[in-house]
Amino acid sequence: MAKFLVLHTIDLRTADAAEYSSEAQMANVNDYLAAYTAETYCIESWVAAGAGKIACLWEAPSEQAIIDVFAKMPQKSRVPVEGIYPAMVIDWREMKK
Repeated sequence: MAKFLVLHTIDLRTADAAEYSSEAQMANVNDYLAAYTAETYCIESWVAAGAGKIACLWEAPSEQAIIDVFAKMPQKSRVPVEGIYPAMVIDWREMKK
């Protein structure tokens, strides 16, 4: 299965604080999990709040499959997508062994 890096941009300076409460984020997580398929899902995410970026590593058969997952989510849970890029994971811990 292919891997993709999905980049999101968030503006925490202008965002409503309630939108980023733990309760709101848990609802978003549940919306994401409900939209995933057996072949298309996020593996890991990294948040750089100071830069206003979220990077998510996805496993999916295609870029379109990821787009389809986002389309199934309620609008309130969608994070703006800056781009979807084919990716490769380099495990540096393994490299130094």
